[in-house]
Amino acid sequence: MGRNVAVVAVLLLGFAGLATDLSGTWSTTIAIGEEIVPLTDLTLQFGFADWKLTTSFTWQGASLLGQELSLEASFGALGISAGAAFRVPEGAELELLDPGTFSLGDLQFLGGYISFELSLGDLTLKLTLVQGTPPRDR
Repeated sequence: MGRNVAVVAVLLLGFAGLATDLSGTWSTTIAIGEEIVPLTDLTLQFGFADWKLTTSFTWQGASLLGQELSLEASFGALGISAGAAFRVPEGAELELLDPGTFSLGDLQFLGGYISFELSLGDLTLKLTLVQGTPPRDR
């Protein structure tokens, strides 16, 4: 009995693994001038079925400048997307509060959005609510 449960669990995890997608990009820009400070963007994407979570980090030299998060999902004819952008103040340090809990100083919320899209044949209804300066991918 225990062996059968283990086999079924491995098969289910295998099928779930086929349905997931993990990808990312890394880009670095170096401006040649008086001071050479590379600007780096790291984007990670995780997808599962009709869900996609994207997070982007931006560094200038060794300092983290900001982070953007976005989520896209669909429930049949209804599509939902949301995102938020954050700025990390200069000199902010990662602080460990408790095991597994941390804080990044005075992390600032720049803006975000949530968007609903309903497709009804040839008619598409879309409502987007925006606060502040949303992420780039909106």
